[in-house]
Formats: sequence, structure tokens, C-alpha cells
Amino acid sequence: MMLEMAASGCRSLWRLTALRGWLVRASLLVGLCITGALGNAEDGKPTGNTTLAALADSPQSSFALTSLDGPALELAQFRGRIVLIHFFATWCEPCRAEMASLRDLRARLDGRPVAIVPISVAEADGAVRRFFAGESLPFAVLLDRDRSVARAWGIHTLPSTVVLDRTLKPRFMAEGDVDWARPDVMKILSDLLIEVPG
Repeated sequence: MMLEMAASGCRSLWRLTALRGWLVRASLLVGLCITGALGNAEDGKPTGNTTLAALADSPQSSFALTSLDGPALELAQFRGRIVLIHFFATWCEPCRAEMASLRDLRARLDGRPVAIVPISVAEADGAVRRFFAGESLPFAVLLDRDRSVARAWGIHTLPSTVVLDRTLKPRFMAEGDVDWARPDVMKILSDLLIEVPG
């Protein structure tokens, strides 16, 4: 009888601990998107209010993540190109609009040494697959399942984008959705592209 009561108490404690952990993760994910959601345009396009802020002496944190298509990709593979590391979640409304803006940017910069690297933060693979179902993507989508890369890169808001130069040094960052067609944004990217040899 005592053993049954002890086992029952352990199961209850385990369930309570698991529930508490789930609630903490859920509140963190909701908090990540609050800043971006406040600035979301009603027409489904990026608000264009977020600017790319210059970064000074920002440390580089390498990573290797599984892609939605399966193979893992490492940050080092993108050396020699301008890289946009874009952190997003499928449930984040501003992230949806910005993903379309990034697709347009990829088309405008076709043939240029630019890599757009979207990273899904703390989501189930199935949710990400459903989000992109039936679409032909111009870039690989990476999966940061445990949010370790987002934490290492100091990401507190979704969407957020870090722009790296050809040496993979972080040069600019945007917390919130960006209109990637805006002239000042395109000027920053053009200036970085000038630094790429050839």
C-alpha cells in the first residue's frame, strides 16, 4: 500500500514538473512574437518600420542545423556570401509576411552572392512542413528545435534577422519584420555586396 502511494506521488510530481516545463516554454514562445505582432500590418505585408541596426563587435556563433529537407547545413558553408540569418516561427503573423518579402528579395538578387537562411525556432517539424506545403522554396529552411541557436545569437523577438558579411561577421540586425524592398535596406545590402570579391 505504501509503495503504491509513493509510486502515485512520483507520477503526480513528474506530471506537474512536465506541465510546468511546458508552460514555461509556451510563455517564452509567445513572448518572442509579441514585439513583432504589435507592429504587424493589416494588409499582410511587412510594416517596413523596422530598420537594420549596425552591430559593433558582435561575436560570431557557428551552428549546424538540420534542414526541413533533411541534410544538415553549417554556417561555415555560406562563407564568401552576404548571409541573412532569419529567425521565425510559423505561428507568428509578422513572420508570414516577411517570408514573402524574403522570397522576393531572393528573386531580385538572383545570381548575386547572397544566402537567405530562415531558421524556424522551437517548432515541431510537422508545423513547419505544413506552413511551406506546396511551395517551391528558393532557400533551405533550418530547424532550431530546442532554440539553442536562437539563444546563442541573442534572439529575443520573432521575427529577427542578422545580416553577416562575406567573412560571416554579424554586421546588422533587425528585431521585427523588415520590408526587404525598402531603398535604405537595399543600399545596406548593396554596400555589403561591394565587399565580396569577383
